[in-house]
Amino acid sequence: MRRGIQTALAILMVISAMSLAFIGCGGGDGDGGPVGNETIKLKFSQPHPALPGYFGSPASEGSIYYWEEAVETVTEGRVDIELYTSETLNKQELAYDAVNSGIADIAWCITSYSPEWTPLSLVMYLPLEMESCEMNYQVYHYLYEDYFREEYEARDMLWITPLGREQYIMFSPYKRVDTLEDFEGLTIMTSGKSMEQLISKLGALSITLAWQDCYEALEKGTLDCSALDITLPIVFRWFETGDPGYIIDCGGIGNAIPHYVAQTDLLTKLRPEDVYAVLKLTDVWLGVRGSQWSDAGNILYWDEVPKVGMEIIVWPESEKEKIRELKREVHDWWMGWMEADYGIDRATSEAALEAVLDAMANYEPGNKTPGNPIAYPEQWMHDRLAEFGWSCDEWDEWVGPDGHWGMDYVYKNDWEPWYEKWWDEQNMEHPWFENWQAQHGS
Repeated sequence: MRRGIQTALAILMVISAMSLAFIGCGGGDGDGGPVGNETIKLKFSQPHPALPGYFGSPASEGSIYYWEEAVETVTEGRVDIELYTSETLNKQELAYDAVNSGIADIAWCITSYSPEWTPLSLVMYLPLEMESCEMNYQVYHYLYEDYFREEYEARDMLWITPLGREQYIMFSPYKRVDTLEDFEGLTIMTSGKSMEQLISKLGALSITLAWQDCYEALEKGTLDCSALDITLPIVFRWFETGDPGYIIDCGGIGNAIPHYVAQTDLLTKLRPEDVYAVLKLTDVWLGVRGSQWSDAGNILYWDEVPKVGMEIIVWPESEKEKIRELKREVHDWWMGWMEADYGIDRATSEAALEAVLDAMANYEPGNKTPGNPIAYPEQWMHDRLAEFGWSCDEWDEWVGPDGHWGMDYVYKNDWEPWYEKWWDEQNMEHPWFENWQAQHGS
């Protein structure tokens, strides 16, 4: 497949060069970036290692490598992505600083670790009972321009896309937690002040800890429990630290939503068509596809829980409602915190929270992105994911020799993200994609 892609790329470069003779190499209305074919390196930072799609598949089949290849293919080599994983470029809690200082060109940022950067965005870190990763992705994307864009622009930062995460379940290596009272006296991992507030209301002690450090803390007994989504106990093998332990669905302890962030000058240091490719492909591959296929993978990860010996404890609604009452108290506390520490008046934070809750209530899944059959190598996985809209043929249409890499992906017919509007303002065509459409149809 890779050899076919390289052949197709060479053909497309010739065709695109001919196209550029007609449309020009620069930006719309004379405000674009470089007009030549120089290669510009973009350093991309994420805190965790590159992960496989699922057990049994190589890490090379993770979306991050396909995103890298998609960007370099569609920009015809003018953008060279340099991947830095496992905190090799910056520590996770310093991700915003790394972008701000130019150490990283694009970084995976988690707002709860650095709340001073974009505090209103912390509404997404409240215990919100997000039912899926895609819901989380979509809610923030839909509300970004009305509620969060100003925070990023004030920091001279460019928000590209989020990666949705579902609500947190609990992992307890040794102790059953069947009721609210069972949390009393436990030490629980936390990842921000909102979650810390809820954990204290449970009668437990919270320890702020990045999720990549939880394995060692659980193994040593520094933590009694950790609260994250189902991927962590399985993919990062937390179950090895216990007997192997319990997965507790208590209705959700917290939420998170990592963001892919760049400096605003990304809009001008690349050719406009290359800017658009970077923004579009980052959103499609690392945002929407990352969120949708995290949901798909979670279907399989839940299947793994009993296979590795863990027990699933699902609380009855009566117990979940007790936590919901505490969550509502945290929501009220959060609005006071925003006003006291960041000068965000209560009316603004309350409007943002209500908008989030309303968007959650009205959520509908978007258009599907294809699954990677190599990332899910066993037939039983394919059978299990059939309900999720699995299609190997669609994957080949994206990344095969004649693939479009998701450049024609449309999220929903009645909405488009901010970067599509920015691209419309450039008043120009994308040569690579236009040539692909001419060859293969829309």
